[in-house]
Amino acid sequence: MFISGSAEIYAPYERFEAVEFIHKMSNALIENNLRVVNGFGWGVGSSVINGALEAIYSKPLKYSESQLVLRPFPQFKSGKSELPQLWEDYRQKMISLCGISIFVFGNKAKEDQIIEANGVIREFEISHENGNICIPVAATEYASRTIYELIISQPEKYYANPDMAVKYLKILADSKTKLADKIAKLIEFINALNK
Repeated sequence: MFISGSAEIYAPYERFEAVEFIHKMSNALIENNLRVVNGFGWGVGSSVINGALEAIYSKPLKYSESQLVLRPFPQFKSGKSELPQLWEDYRQKMISLCGISIFVFGNKAKEDQIIEANGVIREFEISHENGNICIPVAATEYASRTIYELIISQPEKYYANPDMAVKYLKILADSKTKLADKIAKLIEFINALNK
């Protein structure tokens, strides 16, 4: 499970609710015997790590540290490759380890404005190119909402069973329900995909 996301802000949610959602989602993925891969995205990565480790350390005989794979992005150029090329290579390698990609939030700050994170969009493109199943939690807005709109317009392009997928994607896109309530539906969706 590749978790893609970045968050300078958590609107339309309060920071605590958003961070708790990411933490519990990561925890639930480990508890369902899945492996979590993460690039330590701004505002998202720490919660992914904490949630996964909480599950692993609570039952060390059942879950393993090998279920959490971290690939922090290089922060400055070293060697011959420019930073954008290093990031692209990192994304390709991380995503190739997974079969499902989950997208949350996807915003960043640029010149005192909050904009969509192009890195999260790129991770969606790579995921789709690699044949990963892409699951945006569109209620978190920004890049995850853009990804949802792309998928929902042509679900048959992304899913073997588009009717089933659309049902779950709409639940994950509904901003009227609490984020915490989406975790059980996300796990249900993943289990349905794996049948």
